[in-house]
Amino acid sequence: MRDVLSLVMNPGTSEEQTLLLSPGTSTIGRTKENQIVCMHKSLSRKHAQLDYDGTKVRVADLQSKNGLYFDGKRVATCELVEGDSFRCGDITFLLEGATMRQPKHSGGAQTLPSPIGLEAALGKRVNREPVFVDDQRYKDRLFLLIRASELLVGELGLDRTLEEIIVLAVQVLEVDRIALLTLDEQSLQMKPKVLKTFVGAAPRPYSKRVVDWVVDKGSPTSFSDVSRDTSLPGDPKEDAAIKAAMAVPINPGGGTVGVLYADSVSRADAFGPDDLALFRALANMAAIAMDNHALRRPADDAESPTNPKPR
Repeated sequence: MRDVLSLVMNPGTSEEQTLLLSPGTSTIGRTKENQIVCMHKSLSRKHAQLDYDGTKVRVADLQSKNGLYFDGKRVATCELVEGDSFRCGDITFLLEGATMRQPKHSGGAQTLPSPIGLEAALGKRVNREPVFVDDQRYKDRLFLLIRASELLVGELGLDRTLEEIIVLAVQVLEVDRIALLTLDEQSLQMKPKVLKTFVGAAPRPYSKRVVDWVVDKGSPTSFSDVSRDTSLPGDPKEDAAIKAAMAVPINPGGGTVGVLYADSVSRADAFGPDDLALFRALANMAAIAMDNHALRRPADDAESPTNPKPR
């Protein structure tokens, strides 16, 4: 007897979608030739392939740009059992028994809405006239903050925790590039620790002028058009391709140890006050994660008579 399974996209969020998994081969990607279509920019046109023989499920990466992840590691292929989750780019999928939930779609190509919302996917912005609160938008952000807070009490290492914070951010923020930079103790310069870019290659996937300004001022700021902002330090020509940007210092309480940065190369005024507020919350969570990591360091890293810390 064949097992009846379902595939859940982004479980536990307001964007959760449940799809019946039919026996056979199906592909996941952002174009309509796939059986499971998710129009999110972190997915490749054809990202991954699912093979289900009625009993076993195997997922394989189709040479995607942003990879297939299982159990926290990038893999080429893996076998799944009920209750397993995997990630394609920044989209999480959960395999479970279809009897546990009522599928919202069945048969044929199944299109999933973008996690960043229809208005953001279409590149639209609300005008400056008074508007009603978008309940769905704020629910999405609430779910993001809940999931991010859960990372802080999990068993993931620091690198994985910081990466997952960035993965969550791109699900609700419409960004072209996003980076989490940390202070290099040798050079005393901010260097990228986690990077995601959804546009073509660039000499530097962030604005050094913006990062330097935020580090110097120590305060979160958004910029409407970096390419025309002459108040920033450095040569404006370095940022000729960047429009809107926002950046927040990561400060666990003993000084700035990192910066959370995002930008848009296509639109000026892309980020509003609520975007910056969400970014501040994520930067605070990153600071807590880094502080917790420092407290959990092995004993041999601690100060001892034979290994005193510099004063």
